[in-house]
Amino acid sequence: MDLFSDLIQGVQDDKTIGEESTLYPPALIKRAINRAYRKAGALFPWPELMDAKKTTSTANQEYYDYPQGWRSNSIWKLTVTPSGGDEVRYGEDPDGSPLSFDDYLAWKEDYPDDTDKKWANQWRRYFIWPILTVATSTITIWGQMVTTTLTEDGDVTIFSYSAPEGNEAIVLEAVAILKAKGEEEKAGEFRSLEAKQILAGMWGKIRQELAKYEKIQPMFDVQDFYSNTTSVDMRGRFNRRV
Repeated sequence: MDLFSDLIQGVQDDKTIGEESTLYPPALIKRAINRAYRKAGALFPWPELMDAKKTTSTANQEYYDYPQGWRSNSIWKLTVTPSGGDEVRYGEDPDGSPLSFDDYLAWKEDYPDDTDKKWANQWRRYFIWPILTVATSTITIWGQMVTTTLTEDGDVTIFSYSAPEGNEAIVLEAVAILKAKGEEEKAGEFRSLEAKQILAGMWGKIRQELAKYEKIQPMFDVQDFYSNTTSVDMRGRFNRRV
């Protein structure tokens, strides 16, 4: 079950209907599948939806708009490459994470002449400090895309060919969206719950894989004040995000 046409057929099979159905015509089924796909794509920060884009700086401009098709407040890494220079990662140590927008505004007010490289998300804009004064630098951002609408029979989801159980969850959720009143409505609730359980199980496996590449020790020196032994160096790195 990899193609859009396969998902449509899956919903029709679960509803025991054909394309001639007037209660559940193909156009209605396609809309339900796309609604289910959007819900599945928004449930977790799937690696398949991670993206990176480059733009050129605008002289003396503090903030820039998010790319279309990216989830709001999803940028997690930002670098600036001056013309002819080396790429510089902005943000907090050790992982380049952004300040909260309130902290960013406070930083500007408290340290207006500081040259530390800071940045922040503000819904569908991102702010860079110090303000870039030339229009020749390259800004690179990493963030999270939203799912694209399925339209053609041959369209595929982010789960196609790699995680088919994700498409099964989409079919279950689409059938739940097409629920009727009474007993069928209750069955739709169970299908929706099953879909979420499938997706949560998939995300759990992805998190296990990601954990192999993340350090698990904190970034600070932690003194063991209550032991007779010497202090232990626990320097490492916090996980960046869930």
